[in-house]
Amino acid sequence: MKIVALDFETANASLASACSLGIAVYNDGELEEPFEWLIKPHSRYSFFTNTHIHGLTYEDVKDADEFLYYHDRLGEILDGAIIAAHNARFDLGVLNAVCDLYGLEHFTNPYIDTVAVARRVYPELYNHRLNTLADYLDISLNHHNACSDAYACLMILLKSMEAYQTYEADEFLEKIHMRLKNNA
Repeated sequence: MKIVALDFETANASLASACSLGIAVYNDGELEEPFEWLIKPHSRYSFFTNTHIHGLTYEDVKDADEFLYYHDRLGEILDGAIIAAHNARFDLGVLNAVCDLYGLEHFTNPYIDTVAVARRVYPELYNHRLNTLADYLDISLNHHNACSDAYACLMILLKSMEAYQTYEADEFLEKIHMRLKNNA
C-alpha cells in the first residue's frame, strides 16, 4: 500500500497560484523523508497576497521551476498511490487548477480527506484543523509549511489507522464507514 500526502500553499486566492508543494510518502510500511518543492507561479498568478499565511514571497520562488516541470515527477511519485490531504477539496483543487493552467493531464488517484477521517476517529475534538489534530496526536508541526503540513496529514492518517489496528486503507475506511473518493 502506498499513500502520498500532499499539501499546497498558494501565492494568492487563485487555486492556480501554487507556490509550494509538500509531499510525504508511506510506501509498503516505510515512511519516507518528506520534502517540499518550491514552485514559481505562472506569470498570471505571481502576485503574493498569502505571504502572511505561509511566509513565502515572490523572492523565495522566483528562481524555482513552474509546476509544468514537476508534473511528470509527481506522476512517478503518485503511481499506484492513494492521495491523502487535509481538506482535500483545496489541495486537489490546486492540483487540478495548475494542471488545467498548463494543459496537463489530471491525476485521477483515489484520495482520502483526513479532515473527514478525523471527524470519524476523533469526534471528541472541538475542531479538526490540522494544528488541533497535530497537538492532540503529538505530531510536530510548523503550520503552513507545505512539507510539515503534508507530514502531519500523513501522520494523522497513520495514527488513525493504528487506532483501528490496521494499516490497510480499504480495511480502515470500511471500519469507519468511509470510502476512497476519486479525483476526476
